Amino acid sequence: MKKFNTFHRFSAVVTTGAMMVSSGAAFAQQDARSLVSNITSASTGFTNLLSLLGYIGGSGLAVAGIFKLKQHVDNASQVPMKDGVMRLAAGGALLSLPFIISTMQGSINEGNVTATTQQNVTAFTAPG
Repeated sequence: MKKFNTFHRFSAVVTTGAMMVSSGAAFAQQDARSLVSNITSASTGFTNLLSLLGYIGGSGLAVAGIFKLKQHVDNASQVPMKDGVMRLAAGGALLSLPFIISTMQGSINEGNVTATTQQNVTAFTAPG
């Protein structure tokens, strides 16, 4: 058992040393501000995908909630009202997802929202 633990410790030290030697030059010039900037710019495509899925899914759930409420009005004993209300609430949450993503990016990036995210948010807001 002692030989086994010694081998694992040696392997951990060698692996850690190799990682520190190979990554030292890559992260030497990077500070927190550039790290946040890199993360924000790298996640732009992913946030656009989440925004698209939020709009599509939210619209679908909102329409499904309206139909469930109509079914409840037509036949209240068979279809509970909570089904329609829950679909409407989930649809509203998904429709607000792009705005939440924009706010989160702005809080991480000192209030500066990336241009792509800002265009997505303003494209779906009412004029005026």
